[in-house]
Amino acid sequence: MSQAKNDKLKATILREVFEENLRIDAPGPRQRSRIVREGRKLIRLAPLLLGCLALAVFFLLEPEQPKPTPELPSTSQTIFPWHEIIYTPHLLAETPVPLPRVSFDASRLLNYDLLLNRQDVRLRSVFGLESRTIVIDPGHGGRDPGAIGNQGTMEKDIVLDIARRLKKELDKNSLYNVLLTREDDTFVSLAERVAFANRHRADLFISLHINALPQKEFNVTETYYFGPPSDIHTLRLAEQENRGSEIKTGDFKDMIKKIGNVLKEQESATLATTIQHNLFSNLKKYDRIIADRGIKIAPFVVLLGVEAPSVLVEISCISKNEEEANLNSAAYREKITTSLEKGINAYLGRPQTQVVKGEKNGKEIGNQNS
Repeated sequence: MSQAKNDKLKATILREVFEENLRIDAPGPRQRSRIVREGRKLIRLAPLLLGCLALAVFFLLEPEQPKPTPELPSTSQTIFPWHEIIYTPHLLAETPVPLPRVSFDASRLLNYDLLLNRQDVRLRSVFGLESRTIVIDPGHGGRDPGAIGNQGTMEKDIVLDIARRLKKELDKNSLYNVLLTREDDTFVSLAERVAFANRHRADLFISLHINALPQKEFNVTETYYFGPPSDIHTLRLAEQENRGSEIKTGDFKDMIKKIGNVLKEQESATLATTIQHNLFSNLKKYDRIIADRGIKIAPFVVLLGVEAPSVLVEISCISKNEEEANLNSAAYREKITTSLEKGINAYLGRPQTQVVKGEKNGKEIGNQNS
């Protein structure tokens, strides 16, 4: 077979194969009708499909709304203006955290009237404060004799003896640490007495004195705490006791700032009341005409300087001959000591049961002191 016939035969076969493939791919009458039906269904469902698609896009792209702040219950006194809310951004936080805006109003928030202006409320009790270190201050000493009686009895000697006796009694209680500003007949300035009490962090300060009132016909006992004088006699007494204090003007200015110390003033008044009550009640047994001058306020510099509650006790009147004789009696001074001890314990709210410093079989010894 020639080459030309051979090529013609191949072309004929390829054309027939191509035409056959066209017949296979082309849909028949049934297939064409099915395609038309499916197309019409899609056209009818198109609006529904488009609506679903739109809703999906809406929910996916809508930004997240912040959650509403819950309302706080109303109170009779609103301390913070909760309706004003600020947002503090936090690092890596997706949403801000609402915080209240604090509006400080001292007249509304800080009302200390119940604590500071009620006589039946004691700050020492409210805050559970303890009194451990008691400083007893026998007045005068050394070159300063204090008041002198008609028989030559000197105030400095009487108050030193009473102070020693009082320390001995209080030392029986293991809870107390009792100190004296002077142990013997030496001169100690008021500035040194103040520094001593503050250096030892005194919880109570009791200064012992004996008055001299020649113009009075009766014996007098009175107890003072710091404050402005109520009469000319009190002012003159303060001038006498403050003489030679050796306190500098600069230091006195710092001491003046302490006048507003409510805790010290309140506790000093309470301590003065208990001591005066017990002292007068016991001395009246020996002197029926003794006068109770009560608790008084006076600007004694030694009371101002000491940081702890502090009082000055004018035990009696040495200018009266009968009282001077009594003060020279050791038994009488012991009764005065007992009265002062009871007053201190009454202030501290402790019974007269003393805990003796000592051990017996490994336990503390209890001693009932009437």
